[in-house]
Amino acid sequence: MSRLPLRVLLLLALAPVPAGAEPLSDALNTLAGREVTIEGRIGTGLDITDDEALFFRNDLGTFPVVFDAGRTARRSVETCEFGLFAGEGGCEMTGMAEIEIDGSRIRLIVYQVDSIEPQP
Repeated sequence: MSRLPLRVLLLLALAPVPAGAEPLSDALNTLAGREVTIEGRIGTGLDITDDEALFFRNDLGTFPVVFDAGRTARRSVETCEFGLFAGEGGCEMTGMAEIEIDGSRIRLIVYQVDSIEPQP
């Protein structure tokens, strides 16, 4: 399976399509399960009902995360926190994720962390 950057996949999914386009469910199914490279910030602190919920944020938006990259990687994100009202926060991260679509919600299953750096 080819790996495309998340930005490219989302731009392709949202690009205008000609008449006779495929149904929305088919388009979403082509994205679901795709593996993508990710680069942005990861952290907790954006869900006031769950202080341990992880999110990934880049110039495309903010995505909820299921973190499946192992115990060592999980320890490296424990101190990564976004401030609700204060700047960027989180930790700079690159890695790999699988796209999961649940209704209208796009979630990232992060399964590989290539680098992670705390906010200076």
